[in-house]
Amino acid sequence: MQVALLVAAGVLALVYGSNAGATIAATSLRVHGGRPWLALVALGSAVAVAPLVLGTAVASTVAHELVPSGGDPRADRVVFLAAVVAALVVTGALSRWGQPTSLTLALIAGIAGGGLGAGQAMGWSAIGRVLALVAVAPFLGLALAAALHRLSAAWRVSPGAVRRWHVGSYGLLCLAFGSNDAQKLLAIVAVASAPGAATVDPVLWQLLLCGGLFTLGAAVGLGRMERTVNRGILAVRGLDAVTTQTTTAVVMLASSGAGSPVGMAQTLSGSLVGAGLARGRGKVRWEYAGRVALAWALTVPASVVVAGCVAWGAGLVAG
Repeated sequence: MQVALLVAAGVLALVYGSNAGATIAATSLRVHGGRPWLALVALGSAVAVAPLVLGTAVASTVAHELVPSGGDPRADRVVFLAAVVAALVVTGALSRWGQPTSLTLALIAGIAGGGLGAGQAMGWSAIGRVLALVAVAPFLGLALAAALHRLSAAWRVSPGAVRRWHVGSYGLLCLAFGSNDAQKLLAIVAVASAPGAATVDPVLWQLLLCGGLFTLGAAVGLGRMERTVNRGILAVRGLDAVTTQTTTAVVMLASSGAGSPVGMAQTLSGSLVGAGLARGRGKVRWEYAGRVALAWALTVPASVVVAGCVAWGAGLVAG
């Protein structure tokens, strides 16, 4: 079970990189002068380095509060394996149907479903708190991005200033991502390696594994995301990119301070809607935004059901 969970974590890191990582990098390239290789290296390095700099509170929440420590290590691994399988299956199926969703949302819901299927004691108050923050984050991003975009337009920020701003905003977003959403990868590896620990400590090989596989996945998916980034919620311009990066980073860093993961995909989507609203309601592709919201609504029950079935089946096989 330990090996299976480590393999599953590796696959999740690759898939997450090819989607979330490539999206972050592709959005940053909407600012003139962005270099793809530099964007990827910065993002992958932040996944590995941020836990050392800003701590692993989010990873500890995912690994040991959602599924309280002190139980059966094997059962903990079953719950997380079921959650990873559910996250991959549900997000893959929805993406195939043209309904892009969030791996983070699917994973948290999958942990809840895996716990139900395995009959494991769960931290239901922690799960409820995390899901509530995941739901609120897009609206916070929307409000902050709309306000910041309007201020920037009123101040007539020059293209040169936007490019300089981009260096800081992208770096801040990478750091925020590594301190929050990306730590779910570290949490899964930690459960596979030391499920009985009370907290997740930064271990060099685990950080390098997560950062390396995530960067590899992002490199593979970047070309696809570069071609599709302007077909999403908003046709992204330079000012849109820096305002959404800044506000998404602020929301994620605040959540990291609370030790709670939030979905980068949801928060960034909300910020993009906010930037679009600042330019005018007609700039937002509401049909696409509606499909994204529908996918989020479908993700939770689907992930609970799939993970519950996987965990229950694993229990039958184990006897």
